[in-house]
Amino acid sequence: LPQTGRESGREREKMGDAAEADAGAAGAAAKDSGPPNPVWPIKDKENFVTVPFAYGSVAFWQGKRAAEFQTHKWHVYVRGANNEDLTHLIERVIFQLHPSFNNPTRVVDTAPFHVSELGWGEFEIAIKIFLHEGPEQGLELRHMLALWPKTGEPSMKRAVVSEKHDELVFNEPSESLLQRIHMCNSRLVNAGKAWGEIESLLGPPNQQDEVLRMEAAQRRVQAETELLMEEFEREEQALSLATEEVRRLEAGNGKKAA
Repeated sequence: LPQTGRESGREREKMGDAAEADAGAAGAAAKDSGPPNPVWPIKDKENFVTVPFAYGSVAFWQGKRAAEFQTHKWHVYVRGANNEDLTHLIERVIFQLHPSFNNPTRVVDTAPFHVSELGWGEFEIAIKIFLHEGPEQGLELRHMLALWPKTGEPSMKRAVVSEKHDELVFNEPSESLLQRIHMCNSRLVNAGKAWGEIESLLGPPNQQDEVLRMEAAQRRVQAETELLMEEFEREEQALSLATEEVRRLEAGNGKKAA
C-alpha cells in the first residue's frame, strides 16, 4: 500500500517580477529538455519505490479595489514534484473547500489536479488522493490556505505560495502499478490557462527540502522496522504460550492414561 511522509514542507513567497521571470525561464527550459527526471522511478535498497509530489496553494492579492469578499484569487493543487503528469497514477483528487463556497466538494479527475477560486478568508482544505491502484479510502492530506504574506504588506506583484513536498511510497509495487509510475515521467501539456498562471512559480524541491525528505524517509523505514520487530516479538510470545499450553495438556493427558 502507498504511504506518505509529511516531514519536508516549506512556505514561501515569490517576490516581484524578476523572480517570476527567472522561474518562468527555468520552467520553459525544463520543458524543452525532455522527461522531468533522468532517473525514474526512484528506488531504494529495500525495494521501496518513491514518487515525489507536492501540494499547496498560490494566492494573488487583487488590490485595494477588489470586492470585499473577493480580495484574493487562489489556487489549491496536487502536482508532481517536478511538474510531472501524474494522471496515469492518480485517478482523482477531491478538494473539500469551506462550506460557504458553492459546491464545496470539488472532484478533479485529470491533471493538473487543482481548483481555482476567489475569496477573502484562510481556511483548512482537506485533500484526498485516490490512486488507480491504491486503497479505496484514498490518502488524505490537509492544507491551510495562505492568502496573506507573513511579513510586510500585500502586493499585486507578489504571489503567496504555501507548499509542502511529500512522497508516495510503494513497497514492491505490482508490474502494472510500476508501469503506471514509469508513465508519469512526462511533462504536462495543454494544462490550461488557470494552471499556466501558477506553473512558473512552482519548481522542484530545494536542497533543504531534499535533506528533510531523505530524513523523513529514513525515519519511516526505521519506524516500519520497529513495528515489524514488535509484531514479530508478539507472534513469538504467542507461539511460546501456545507451545507451553500444548505441553501442559499433553502432560495432563499422560497422567490420566496412567
